[in-house]
Amino acid sequence: MATARAEEPVLLDPQGPVITAIACAVGAALFLGAGGACGYVVARTRSSARAASGGRGSAPGSPLLAAFVASVGWSTVASARAELRATLQLAALGVDASALLLAVSSAPPSNDHHFQVRLSMRVSGPGFTPFECGAEVLRYQFGGATPGTVLPARVNPVTRVFTIERPPAPPAPPPVPEI
Repeated sequence: MATARAEEPVLLDPQGPVITAIACAVGAALFLGAGGACGYVVARTRSSARAASGGRGSAPGSPLLAAFVASVGWSTVASARAELRATLQLAALGVDASALLLAVSSAPPSNDHHFQVRLSMRVSGPGFTPFECGAEVLRYQFGGATPGTVLPARVNPVTRVFTIERPPAPPAPPPVPEI
């Protein structure tokens, strides 16, 4: 007998409307522009290959390239829209919660060479069952976090998508009196 299982928790890095619009524009340009350009090249290659070979021959790799570029563009648009949808749902349906950091360790750099840290945390709050989750976040945002730190969080109780806020900055040292 199958039982209903809650979705795995996901740490969301909310994107603003400007970043989403840029991602959608880039995806549309890839999907339409580069895909269209590859389609044009395919048509030109086939017509010139047919003329040169007496009516037979084509460039079989060109349609594959066009399909690949179009799929990259389409997935970029779909991903940006899904992140925007999750961000809006979190803002509308989310509840305030807290994330207790259980462990903080170094993680490999991201694809764009930003240093990261791995956070292991327990998220709890009203309206959902507490859960533990691990996530890799940028070191310049969460590098000062230590085990035992409690961070403010916002959780969508239905999908278990959540965000955490940066730890507070350490207090400034007191001014040194002049002698």
